[in-house]
Amino acid sequence: MVVDLSMNQPVFDITTPQEPDYGWYPIRTMSVVHGTIVAMETRVFEVAGAALSVEISGHEALPPLLLLHGGMGSTADFAELQPLLADDYRVICVDSRGHGRSTLGDVPLSYQRLEQDALAVLDGLGITRADVMGFSDGGIVGLGLAAHHPDRVGTLFTIGSNWHLPEARRAFNAQVTPQSWRDRNPDGPYSEAAYAEKNPQPDFERLVTENVAMWIDTTGYPGEDVRTITATTVIIRGTDDHLCSHDMAIALRDVLPRAALHEFPDAGHGVAASRPEEVATIIRRAPRNQTPVRSSAN
Repeated sequence: MVVDLSMNQPVFDITTPQEPDYGWYPIRTMSVVHGTIVAMETRVFEVAGAALSVEISGHEALPPLLLLHGGMGSTADFAELQPLLADDYRVICVDSRGHGRSTLGDVPLSYQRLEQDALAVLDGLGITRADVMGFSDGGIVGLGLAAHHPDRVGTLFTIGSNWHLPEARRAFNAQVTPQSWRDRNPDGPYSEAAYAEKNPQPDFERLVTENVAMWIDTTGYPGEDVRTITATTVIIRGTDDHLCSHDMAIALRDVLPRAALHEFPDAGHGVAASRPEEVATIIRRAPRNQTPVRSSAN
């Protein structure tokens, strides 16, 4: 029996053979968002000791768009945005290792590791190039992908993402502990309860500790490598975002040769969740300057 992961309701029975080369037990579900029925497939990919859960919606002939969520979040970060893009893109939404329905594995969490995970997912789907949209940590990963693997990224979108680590931000991040995270997020999508409900191998203490280590590692951010980015880049932030400053966004725009900045008045860090229709419009209207290329893997 297949269960709709968003509505927790049975949808239909399906038996699918295991696909050991690039993923296994695909699950097809139907979700209703804003009155629209959205077909979604969930696949799990084994990558460097972790099982990565990936949600896919939209026809496979459409240009691929890879969505990468923020730290301590999950694909739920894009629950309102994803269905708004399914008519224009094949939307590929990844639970980062340790987050959502993905396991953490044994290797340390780092932005470089998340880059490799994203590439492995694209490889498993037979996609050689995709547009990429990353929120917060996901945007940092997206910037790394565009800088280090320019042939794999078409148009890049970042939301509330830092490209280097100021000392004040490092000091702030270093103060985060599992207990302080619990205190700041007693309920809701970033709470321990929400994480434990989804994750097949929950270890909240380790997940927070691994994230903090990644957040304070100055060598993990793309930094000056962003100067090599040639992809069209759309930088998005809310004017009330206390985690990614206006100056940080302006500086990124100014060092990239093909970049635009969109700032949402009266919006905070999670613009994709609070203003999904407007973010979807920006994505749809952005230039698709590189035609996606597919391999024969899938």
